[in-house]
Amino acid sequence: MDFEPARPLTKRLRPGHWVALDVVTALVVTPIAGLRVVHAYHRFDPHGRGYRQPSAGELGIALVAVAVLGLAFATRRVWPLPAAGAILAAWLVVVAVDGRLTIALVLGGPFVVLASMGVVYVAATRCRPRPGLAVLGSALVGAGAWWFGSADLRRNGWLPVLFSVCAWAVGYAVGRHRAYAAELREHHAHVVRSEFAEERLRIAREVHDVVAHSLGVVNVQAGYGGFVLDARPEEARAALAAIQATSRDTIHEMRGLLGVLRAGAPADRLPAPGLADLASLVEQTTGAGVRVELVVVGEARELPAGIELSAYRIVQEALTNVVRHAHTRAARVEVAYREGEFAIEVTDRGRGGAIAPGGHGLAGVRERVGLYGGEFSAGPMPERGFRVAAVLPFAGRAR
Repeated sequence: MDFEPARPLTKRLRPGHWVALDVVTALVVTPIAGLRVVHAYHRFDPHGRGYRQPSAGELGIALVAVAVLGLAFATRRVWPLPAAGAILAAWLVVVAVDGRLTIALVLGGPFVVLASMGVVYVAATRCRPRPGLAVLGSALVGAGAWWFGSADLRRNGWLPVLFSVCAWAVGYAVGRHRAYAAELREHHAHVVRSEFAEERLRIAREVHDVVAHSLGVVNVQAGYGGFVLDARPEEARAALAAIQATSRDTIHEMRGLLGVLRAGAPADRLPAPGLADLASLVEQTTGAGVRVELVVVGEARELPAGIELSAYRIVQEALTNVVRHAHTRAARVEVAYREGEFAIEVTDRGRGGAIAPGGHGLAGVRERVGLYGGEFSAGPMPERGFRVAAVLPFAGRAR
């Protein structure tokens, strides 16, 4: 029994799960940041740098900024641009009010930098290049505000610049990788759909060619047998024998075709008759009441299997139309072995209407010929009858 390997956890999480994870992270980190700010309010000059104690209003502004940072981080995947603007606005207010105090250093060092990195990364990953660069620009503007604060704040001003640029670079690389992977998946799905449609079309052609010819012969023989049943029972028995032989051959071919399909083999592994079976096809058509003259021009030789199958199906379809629609007793099949190509011509002297109205037979023949870059024509002849002609190249011109 085959087991598929489990996908990584990051591949199994949906967008809603990532948003929930950001919300949980914000709910955990925001109170920690608030406690750090309150601690800096009470220990306003831990290193003896001469910082004064913040006022209650300055503490309140810092706490509001903490809440804004938490909200921006929680909504960064949903609204990256507004989140970046909120972080920039909150940090500019903090620098303007508390820039000379320990609170700004405590708040800016880990929390503003981390919040900016998170928003920049998401924007670079999910947004188009222009909005992503806009978010990076807002983070760099916020980093520039560090140079208007205390000496300790200016001394660490390189941190937000470095981390913001790194976050954007990593996010941009991840985003492009995801886009490329999505394009590959779409291309693969398109190729699979195209191959599936081609397989269906090829199988449909094979089934049509097998069933249409056989049922055409059976239909003619059954009608003829019923017509002569009382007057000429010997001929009726011959018609029944022809029906039996035709149906037996069809059942054999259909069993082979279905066996290949059940085995999961591609359509090009279907049972394939070839030019060697033309004599049997001519005999079968003659048994249906249409005498067929088979003419071979050139030295017979082995051709590629695809060419032989297509040639057989072209002759089969043309003779089927003669039997069913031409209302004639004779037809002529000429096959010509030429240099680098194989030519087929099927003609009759019937009413000139050897085409089934609304049928798909000759359309399938045209598709077969088109696969090999060949030439195909079908239509009434000038005086009387119908002509089907095809040229199948096999010297490197097949598509």
